[in-house]
Amino acid sequence: MPYVIGIDLGGTAIKLGRYDAQGACAASVTVPTPQPPQPEQVVEAMVAAIALVDPQNEAIAIGVGTPGPADAAGRVARVAINLGWQDVPLADWLEAKTGKPTVLANDANCAGLGEAWLGAGRNLRDMILLTLGTGVGGAILLDGKLFTGRQGTGGELGLITLNPQGPACNSGNRGSLEQYCSVQAIRRRTGLEPEELGRRAKAGDRAAIAFWQEYGRDLGAGIASLVYVLTPEAVILSGGMSASFEFFYPTLWDELQTRVLPSSREGLQVLPAALGNQAGQIGAAKLAWGWVREQGLGSDRRAQDGRMQPPAPTHLQQMEMAYWLVSEQARFNAGFLARVSHELRSPINGVIGLQQLILNDLCDSPEEEREFVRQANGAAQKMLGLLDQAIAISRISQDFRKLELQPVQLVGTFLTVQDRTQLLARNRNLQLEIHPPSPDDYVLADPQWLQQGLVSLVSGAIAWMQDGSIRLMAEIDAATKQAHLILEDTRPAESWKESVGQLAGFAQMPEITRDSGYTPIDQLSPGLTLLAFQAIFEAMGGRLELLSIPTDISPLSRLQLTLPLIQEED
Repeated sequence: MPYVIGIDLGGTAIKLGRYDAQGACAASVTVPTPQPPQPEQVVEAMVAAIALVDPQNEAIAIGVGTPGPADAAGRVARVAINLGWQDVPLADWLEAKTGKPTVLANDANCAGLGEAWLGAGRNLRDMILLTLGTGVGGAILLDGKLFTGRQGTGGELGLITLNPQGPACNSGNRGSLEQYCSVQAIRRRTGLEPEELGRRAKAGDRAAIAFWQEYGRDLGAGIASLVYVLTPEAVILSGGMSASFEFFYPTLWDELQTRVLPSSREGLQVLPAALGNQAGQIGAAKLAWGWVREQGLGSDRRAQDGRMQPPAPTHLQQMEMAYWLVSEQARFNAGFLARVSHELRSPINGVIGLQQLILNDLCDSPEEEREFVRQANGAAQKMLGLLDQAIAISRISQDFRKLELQPVQLVGTFLTVQDRTQLLARNRNLQLEIHPPSPDDYVLADPQWLQQGLVSLVSGAIAWMQDGSIRLMAEIDAATKQAHLILEDTRPAESWKESVGQLAGFAQMPEITRDSGYTPIDQLSPGLTLLAFQAIFEAMGGRLELLSIPTDISPLSRLQLTLPLIQEED
């Protein structure tokens, strides 16, 4: 199993761990940051710590969260105030020492990535994270992607102005949010540490409680400005002050209710962070995994000296797989809309016939006329349902972009597959059973590619069947952290034209090139279609297997798609 290293570089400590693609930590360690933190000595300490968590040299990349902005390419630590650094090429130095590709990001951005991946922001697409610590940092995720601005220095949320006449800030600003909500600000305002104020508030000390209430009002006023600009689903609060969340949340929320229009805060949540001081290194690992997937880097790209080799270009593979899915979706959509058009004829004819009976005064009684009206209404409702399905299908995007792996809720995917295939099965009088798993079950996948892949596999089975049943279900194996998505159907044995051996031979064919004579998907047999989807799901870290084909003993075809499982307790 491939791993990456996630590193949270701080002024006093360096925290790092080795993580797999699902976020499971195989090993972690915390070492002191050398003092004074000269860049060369810090790099040596990081390299030594990496050897501790990755003694077998299994990691394929490194992600680092630095205490300050990195450049847009993730190579240079531009400013790290508490380390005294400026324009340190940290990624280049670590790559030279370890032979592993390295990418950098601001530590607050890494914390945001960590919370979005495995913490309080899991399953959210648009969120803000505020780190309430020695300073106030921030991270912005929009549509599931980290926003850092055009120079890589965006998202400095703690430096927005709260009071133009307030205390001077190290940034050159005055009255920034940091000057009211950081640890240093609390010390200046109260002479106490946040932990002590939290203990006093828990003991019922009125002065401490009153302080936290005032703190909530200040923080709420700052967050209000951010909400107006970004309208996130949630604002997540991390850092030392989040330990006193219960004392400042009520006034913070009241401030948001007062300052922010309902239309701008609809569905807004304010949540405490869930990952504690591990968020930075977890997010740094997520940063590294994002780079790995973007570059198409795999665990098999090692030279004999154990160092990573540059990844082979994968643009052609991405285009090839996207073409398969776009072709398959277009073919599916065209067939679906044609079937809907055919289905509409029956209720339309029914409505016309019933109206003619009523208009020609052929009803024997008012009761019969009402019954005809009721039947016409039922036919009209059926037409509306079919039109709704047609509209939904017509709106589905055919723009399959680069694979973007993220937690995907299986129940939603299963229900979408059911909506898009039930009419096909009904037209052929086939029994289609979709058994959604628990809402708590998530897999690591690209949601659009997974959805279209399952729709294509189910509709492909329907196309080969004249009668029988189809069943899509999930078997969750928490012990191995795998989800097995199983498609069982009673298609005829002859639908599988190639043997498993032939498929294995096809798998060794060279990649499609401009001169290779690519065969459109609608001309391929089920065996080659299966091979195409095997490649697509393997690109997502999954595995598609044909476990059985119909025999005299068992009439079932059985396909199994295995994907990495992500559950709430992970």
